[in-house]
Amino acid sequence: GRGASRALALRKMRANLYCPLATTNLEADERSAFRVWISAMSNRGVPVMVACLMSLGIALLALASIGRPEASPQYHVRDAYSIAGTAFWTRPGPAPNPHAAREDECLDDPASFDTTLHVAVPGGQTKYWNFTVPPMSSSTEDYSYAMEHAFVVLPSRCVLRMGLQPNVGDAGRLINQWMGRIEELTTAPKATTSAERDVILAQCACGWAIFAHGSGGFTYDNPRYSIMLAAAGYGVLAPDSFASSTGLRYKAPLKNLSSRLREANTRQQNLSFWCENNVYDPTSGCTAAMENQTSSPSYPLCYNSDPQAILSHTEDWRAFYERVFRLRQLELDYVVAHLPEYIRQAPKVFLVGESEGGMAAARYSNPELEKLLASGGRIILQWSCESNYYTSCSEDAGVGGAKSTPILNMISAHDPYFSASPESVAFKVANDPRGYGQWPLTGNCFAKLLDQGFENATVIVLAHTIYHGLTVNTANVARALMKAFLAEPRNFQHMALEHFGRSGNELCTELQRSQGRTLLRCHELGSESSVHASEVSSCAYQRYELHKEYYEYGTYEMCASGI
Repeated sequence: GRGASRALALRKMRANLYCPLATTNLEADERSAFRVWISAMSNRGVPVMVACLMSLGIALLALASIGRPEASPQYHVRDAYSIAGTAFWTRPGPAPNPHAAREDECLDDPASFDTTLHVAVPGGQTKYWNFTVPPMSSSTEDYSYAMEHAFVVLPSRCVLRMGLQPNVGDAGRLINQWMGRIEELTTAPKATTSAERDVILAQCACGWAIFAHGSGGFTYDNPRYSIMLAAAGYGVLAPDSFASSTGLRYKAPLKNLSSRLREANTRQQNLSFWCENNVYDPTSGCTAAMENQTSSPSYPLCYNSDPQAILSHTEDWRAFYERVFRLRQLELDYVVAHLPEYIRQAPKVFLVGESEGGMAAARYSNPELEKLLASGGRIILQWSCESNYYTSCSEDAGVGGAKSTPILNMISAHDPYFSASPESVAFKVANDPRGYGQWPLTGNCFAKLLDQGFENATVIVLAHTIYHGLTVNTANVARALMKAFLAEPRNFQHMALEHFGRSGNELCTELQRSQGRTLLRCHELGSESSVHASEVSSCAYQRYELHKEYYEYGTYEMCASGI
């Protein structure tokens, strides 16, 4: 009884402690979490030995708190980073909900978008100022720019059959892929008419992915995911939410993008895979309207997710983030209504999104698109499908579409925006009495998919990375998992357990499985240490530590061949 409860509590506390004396028999994922925790403590100026003694003290407090055997299963387990943020509980039972009595009203009424939204920021500071978001047109024609200037990434067989020049740099060399704007496809020597392009592009790819980029546009991880998709044999269409110079946000494009990429990728240190920005004019940033400055143009739907700004006027910000989704919804409505015939006729179609685009890909539903996704599925990256600061209410965090559509969700266990870590924006907003969002957070889509009754969904929590983007130091495992899902979306759960679990390469551990939904915790493929971005590429984001080694795992579909 009591002894078993103490043993269970100690086992659970191991996920919260870092001490060389207590970790010799722990699993690799736990040791990885401990490194994150000790690093966080070191950043706070705490010596390693002091952190060790603190951890032992916390363990003793936890054990002393257990009074009844039956209380132990209710123990509120927090990961290692929770202790780093000092948000831990030492008594049985769930953590208190800081705003349990309030049920937030949804702020997604279409009529509300026809009015000007006033958004306030905290007083007594000079970094931000109050701003407004103008009324949003409800006509999808006003959002045609996203499709008309969409990015396209083509796999090798399409490049060959279209007669295009390869221009993508990856794995230390120029690879046989093509990236450019959709209007540049008209320059293809072997497909000079739209009819010719429709025939070739419908047959040369394994399928197509409609890719929703994040809040910074088609930068950072977004082109890297697209290159991974193309390497697996899939064409990528990525609508550009920043393509309207008169819209709610804008980044000036690089002209003749495909030619510029080919030129850039002739230089080893500028290979485009690791570059933070390959596609926009580097002098044209999308400055947030909330920023207190007058030196550059600003745009109302460019933003900084600052917890203190959000907490200062929560209703304003709940309405603001609903406008962000409304923008992506209207853009996707236009895209779906004007999809090229080669996508409508593709063998498989996927809707993919990351971060803000992941939120859009999860929530968006369109009957015409759902028909196409029945052959493929949804890939939700860097988004947790939870009611948090990014949605106005619990209902708006729901996943759209048919319950039978296969879903893959991948997110970092330590995501700085949407995870359950006390360092994340979602945690800081939900954990404040003024805040909003579900409590406690889980940091992934599993609970929502289970609650909504989706029939075929796999959630991957990547424990190896502290970054928002999954290509920084978990690119190999993200590529392998995505490739397997693309190949057999309806059989992916079985494949993931067989090839990545105990009977395979043991990169993944099963955490939970229930009626067609599976939750896995996975690690990077390759054990090398990450290196500073400057050692990899001069155009990479210089604050990153990158896992630069390239590993392949699994087989490609026959349609991914270059012949």
